[in-house]
Amino acid sequence: MAALVFRLKYVPDEEADDIRQLLFDNDIPFYETSAGRWQISLAGIWVKEKEQAKAALALIREDQAKRVTDRKPPTPWEWLVGYVQYARQNPVESLFTLFAILIILSVSVLPFLAWL
Repeated sequence: MAALVFRLKYVPDEEADDIRQLLFDNDIPFYETSAGRWQISLAGIWVKEKEQAKAALALIREDQAKRVTDRKPPTPWEWLVGYVQYARQNPVESLFTLFAILIILSVSVLPFLAWL
């Protein structure tokens, strides 16, 4: 049975290409699934055989650990630019998220405003 070794949602193309190349270099056959037109399916990289999936997961964990140590934290400006790019790509999701944050904040703060 196939095993999911890497989820592709919210993964930059550069990182996904690196993972594909890592699996290819280690002779691990894999296939990909996309999220589909409405982004409701699971986009990921899959390996068919269980033993190869274990090897792939170990390689990916090692690669991800290296990425974490090499990564520099984003500046506030980079974070803002990244959020704007995300909001342009996923406007409904970003608006829903902001709406949910406002509702939660208003419900959390409203009891304290009643005392004023």
